[in-house]
Amino acid sequence: MVIRKLFKKETIAESAGIILFFTIIQRIIQIARGVIFARVLGPSEYGVYTLAFFFIPLVVTFAKLGIPSCYERYIPQYEKSGKLSDFFHRNFLLLIGSGIFFTVLVLFFSEQISEALYASTEYKYLIILCAATILPYVLHDSFVGSFNGLRVFKMSALLTFSQFLIFTALGITLVIFYRGAESAVLANLVSFILITSVFGFIIWRYIINSNSQKSKIQEDNFYRKILKYSVWFIVTPVVFTLFRYTDRLMINHFLGLHEVGIYSVASNIAGLLFVLGVVLGKVLLPNLSKIWEQNQKEKAIFILNFATKINTLLLLGIAIVMVFFKKPIISILYGAEYLEGLSVIDVLLVFWLFNTIFWIIKGYGELLEKPYFPFIGSAVGILLNVFLNYILIPRYGILGAAVATTAAFGITLIIMFALNIKAGMTVGLKTVLICSLPLILLLNNITLIFISLILLGIIFNTGLIISKQEKSLFFDQFKKAIRLRKPNVI
Repeated sequence: MVIRKLFKKETIAESAGIILFFTIIQRIIQIARGVIFARVLGPSEYGVYTLAFFFIPLVVTFAKLGIPSCYERYIPQYEKSGKLSDFFHRNFLLLIGSGIFFTVLVLFFSEQISEALYASTEYKYLIILCAATILPYVLHDSFVGSFNGLRVFKMSALLTFSQFLIFTALGITLVIFYRGAESAVLANLVSFILITSVFGFIIWRYIINSNSQKSKIQEDNFYRKILKYSVWFIVTPVVFTLFRYTDRLMINHFLGLHEVGIYSVASNIAGLLFVLGVVLGKVLLPNLSKIWEQNQKEKAIFILNFATKINTLLLLGIAIVMVFFKKPIISILYGAEYLEGLSVIDVLLVFWLFNTIFWIIKGYGELLEKPYFPFIGSAVGILLNVFLNYILIPRYGILGAAVATTAAFGITLIIMFALNIKAGMTVGLKTVLICSLPLILLLNNITLIFISLILLGIIFNTGLIISKQEKSLFFDQFKKAIRLRKPNVI
């Protein structure tokens, strides 16, 4: 009975409220953890830590086979037909086997991976710790995907937050007493093992007690269907991860680990926007999938446009404030040795704002069961990113890396909009205008203040950017979300 209550489904507004609550708390703690790690480790060792936490998710992306990403699309479908138990059983067995395979593979090539990642074999044992993290990380993401697909975001948020909290507490303790990137990776490993054990048991109990979900899947092409959809969640996240870390990898090649650490701190500060902005992206797809299955396609497209506009404007307001307080944020939290990163924060704020827009609109392709849309955009973007980094880093240092990455991702975003429009998504002129507004962050401070005041006047006193109906809808949903009362689904 208790477990069944945990799996009570939520609406979009309730889900957004829950995710936002945990996200804000988690981000505050993450900033504190990052400050301690950066100060204790120093720029060079922090650079080692950064590349280790680039490598682990990259391998896990392959090991997951993209399967957890299909849960949000297919769980509502199999739950409706009473076949959820068999759906989970088949997928979890496949994921466990894949996780073990990639763990062994990384262990076998640990020395070569260390050489490729750090240009040295001295980090072999760090790579071994990374390998041990793969299987529990795969299970963690599978459980998160399961909760999201079931539309019980309180559980996915609690799972993610619990892992994060254990990693933070244990990581800080180990890093202080044993200064090195290995301490952080070990803490991460322990946190995944503990959390997957607890939440794995909860999901298992829910499945065996769901008598209405015991029907067997009769599809002969089940795995083909799942993998055909999921394969794009292997290649796309890999390309996307490489896109995000191209700048740091090439900074390490041209400049060194010291500059990687400085750049990473600047990116972490600007990345606050993505952590907050991704909230809507996380909760939208399962709910839009349900609306889509009910053949209310125009309503789904309206919600995508509405969410894109509101989310971008809210985050732009936060970004403008960050532009004026970036120096005290770095100097007070991270220390004077990281102030060199000031030159790139404004550009990286634009990059992360573009990321939040991308995260929302990519859902349209997934509704059409065409998840290769993000791959196409990211593939073009990463090629351009490598080229621009190669040209700009030797000339402009870390600022060149930030400009290259942001410009390349801007092209990716344009491609995504073009693919969605070609596939039938109606994108209003107001949506396009709002999505281009992050570029004002590149202006000087006086001009930025002037334009921001004009924008505020237009938003609150006219319907040129946000209509009166949309403003009323936003405030209505927001009030109901923070009160956790059941609203009418928009």
